[in-house]
Amino acid sequence: MDKKRIAWMDISKALGILVVLIVHTEVSLGPVTFLGGMFYMPVFFVLSGMTFSYHPGESFLTFVGKKTRRLLIPYLGYNLFLFLFFFLKNHLLAGQMDKESFFPLWGILYSRNCLRPMGSSDNVYFMQILNAPTWFLTGLFVSLLVFWILMQAAGGEHKKLLLLNSGILAAAILLHYLCPILLPWSVDCALYAVSFLCFGKIAADKDLVEKIYQKPLLLVLLAAAFVGLSVLNGDVNMSVAIYGRSMLLYLVVGSLGALLCMEVSLFLERRVRFVGKAGMWLGRHTMPVLCLHLFVYSIIGVILGRFLGG
Repeated sequence: MDKKRIAWMDISKALGILVVLIVHTEVSLGPVTFLGGMFYMPVFFVLSGMTFSYHPGESFLTFVGKKTRRLLIPYLGYNLFLFLFFFLKNHLLAGQMDKESFFPLWGILYSRNCLRPMGSSDNVYFMQILNAPTWFLTGLFVSLLVFWILMQAAGGEHKKLLLLNSGILAAAILLHYLCPILLPWSVDCALYAVSFLCFGKIAADKDLVEKIYQKPLLLVLLAAAFVGLSVLNGDVNMSVAIYGRSMLLYLVVGSLGALLCMEVSLFLERRVRFVGKAGMWLGRHTMPVLCLHLFVYSIIGVILGRFLGG
């Protein structure tokens, strides 16, 4: 892909992470949070597919090593920081250390917010140290490994890739309906997200973002379809396997939302330079923002509480 497109990709990441920040404030902004919730996770998977480099001679272990350095080492680093902070604050310094003090380590190992679907009466909540958003790093890691296998098997050919992915998607759907627990490292969600990676790869190869940008009427129709299908499908939350009324429909909704996010980003890059540059900067720092924003929120809450209260 042309290097100049890195700008709108970074802006797309920035838009996605801004929606994450808004949603996690638990302040409803109506259509902004509802429609934003449709694409803020898919856009990261789609972008990962767009930037995926297919190297026929690359070994699986080499690929695993690269993604371990890119995703798993930061995952471990951010989570250990959060564990040590709360371990010192809530247990060691308070003199209240027991076996429950180490329970968050299970959350880091399992890398899932909870054991069962949301609303289950006997649920177990793992990620209790403001580290729930970090599930994305292990989930993306798993999805990229599966995607690498598909790309190698398909030889980079789109038709073969889609055919092979249909089997992965079927497995993800079966797991969703038949497995009583949410799997570690978001394996079930990661298998589902491979479809977004496929969409991203094909969209990049066909230069889809640039081509659609040149067709305003098509953009309007896609936006209308996105809004209508989002309302039809209902609320989603990929992290806890909530896909609305239909997993298949959400693939369409999420892909459309990600594509429209990129179109807006391309517009900002070309027409609103100041916003575009700010978006590029934020887009290049999405990982620390994703992993630490709940921690920062809590600190801000404590400061404001003491200031307003005293």
